[in-house]
Amino acid sequence: MIRLIFTLLLFSTAIQTVSAQDGWQKDNILNLMNKTARWQMQQPAKYPKLDWHEGTWYAGLMALYETTRDSIYDDYLCNIASSHHWQGMSDVYDADRLMVVQTYLDLFRHQPDSQRIQHSKWMLDAHLARRPKADVQFTDNPYRREWWSWCDALFMAPPAFAKYYRLTGDEKYLNYLTEHWWKTSEYLYAQPENLFYRDDRFFDAKSPNGAKVFWSRGNGWVLAAIARIGSELPVDFKGRPRFEKQFVEMAASIRARQGTDGLWRANLLDYDAFPEPECSSTALFCYAFAWGIRTGLLDADTYLPVVKKAWAGLSSHINAEGRLGFVQPPGIEPKAFSEENWESYGTGAFLLAGCEIIRLLEESGPAVTYEKGELLYENKLSDPAAVRGWVMEGPGKMEFKNGWMELSAEQQQWHHVLWCPETFPGSFVAEWEVQNLHTEAGLLITFFAAAGKNGEDLFDPALPPREGTFKYYTKDQINSYHISYYANNPKNPTREFAHLRKNSGFALVQTGPEGIPKTSPAVHHIKLVKDQSRICFFIDGRKIIDWTDDGNTQGPVLGAGKIGFRQMQWSHFRYRNFRVWHLTHQNRTSHDS
Repeated sequence: MIRLIFTLLLFSTAIQTVSAQDGWQKDNILNLMNKTARWQMQQPAKYPKLDWHEGTWYAGLMALYETTRDSIYDDYLCNIASSHHWQGMSDVYDADRLMVVQTYLDLFRHQPDSQRIQHSKWMLDAHLARRPKADVQFTDNPYRREWWSWCDALFMAPPAFAKYYRLTGDEKYLNYLTEHWWKTSEYLYAQPENLFYRDDRFFDAKSPNGAKVFWSRGNGWVLAAIARIGSELPVDFKGRPRFEKQFVEMAASIRARQGTDGLWRANLLDYDAFPEPECSSTALFCYAFAWGIRTGLLDADTYLPVVKKAWAGLSSHINAEGRLGFVQPPGIEPKAFSEENWESYGTGAFLLAGCEIIRLLEESGPAVTYEKGELLYENKLSDPAAVRGWVMEGPGKMEFKNGWMELSAEQQQWHHVLWCPETFPGSFVAEWEVQNLHTEAGLLITFFAAAGKNGEDLFDPALPPREGTFKYYTKDQINSYHISYYANNPKNPTREFAHLRKNSGFALVQTGPEGIPKTSPAVHHIKLVKDQSRICFFIDGRKIIDWTDDGNTQGPVLGAGKIGFRQMQWSHFRYRNFRVWHLTHQNRTSHDS
């Protein structure tokens, strides 16, 4: 605690206020987020520490920790969680009680420990174990708090099920999420407005000026919830397109109602009734729009100006100490409030927005949206028949469990490469899912554009035999690119970065940020894009490699070739849903202008 207070005092002395006009720079955004986070950390909690108010603040602080890796934020969250024994509040069916579970699950990703997840799993499983049909009527329903009968609930509960799916790969959690989301949506989602009523008490309600009542923060909860869920969903999840369609519909409706100052008001259809800018809803919209741009769901030319105006507006309402004002207090409908009103959940939403903008800026330069053309190859990797014809080089062990292909080695020092037999063109998009089953150590690599040095097929019998030893792949008779995207070697504990190399020759051509986190037990979605000379590599939508081969420094650009999965000492990963498409088009937009 002494260390925490000392750090906070030093920071509050050193930090400078960031002006709105220069606020769209990564360092300034980080400084402003750090400033607001440290101010909030010094405030006593207004509400129970495990309820949704503080839980939303924890979610924002978790995002800031993942952005900065500043241990003060991890320590703060872990101290709160451990002081409550990593448990939630007792009324486990209330959606609000699952908000804190989201942060528990994120903390578990960074440091797997059964204590961190045991109670959260029990809470989620308690929902799945219920048999009664959901009743999302709010009025005159004594069980309304046990179902998602108000729109805020969609931010509090569903992302927890999505996050737990990512940790386990068990689709029953996604199925529950999907079933109950659409039960609520069919009841509360209004068209043609494409907005959510807060609950059924507002179906016929009117504002002081006679407009329908669509609460701004309520719709912020929903739009941000889809972004948080979408960050966890598999790209091929059958229910994903429906979520994306609703997101795009809502985004268009909400964008049209942004104020000239960049902020939204408490009632989306009647700004005059409560003219005060409302910063919690603005922060939630800002976060969701930035996520939509980054993932390609929203057109950058249309929505980036919206995000910039929103961020500038929010930044203008952070005072010298770091307090975000103009946050409507807890409630269920538009109400009057003032600049002096602040809430921890407003700070949390602000941090979510800022961290998503940082990701948007980091992945720009210019951004590239790749369109998939013809599907060239698809393999679920679910059973031995699926990999008939694949080639294992080295003493690798292959097993199939629960629809996954597991790769490991009988002895830890053995290395191996598993090759897909197909030859892919010089431009393609490849995707697959991977999960680490042995987080203590390992190294994971993907080879691509692999062929003989003279253009021979990789399996041409004239090429020297290969048996897993690295030199035969990097400094011998084959050419390829390879990306290492998980690195956890006990002999080299500081190696965390992703590497892109060009072979033959083992030339390191780019070092990227951390790939799969060392201790992550989650299911990760991988995307590899090769556009002739340009190579981009994404993990869960986060770009970690973006390099263009000049065709000169390390020799000619490599074209058609094979893709292979390589594991080195101690590694035990599982794979599924490997697919490759033609790359047919690219649309370039800049996020930093």
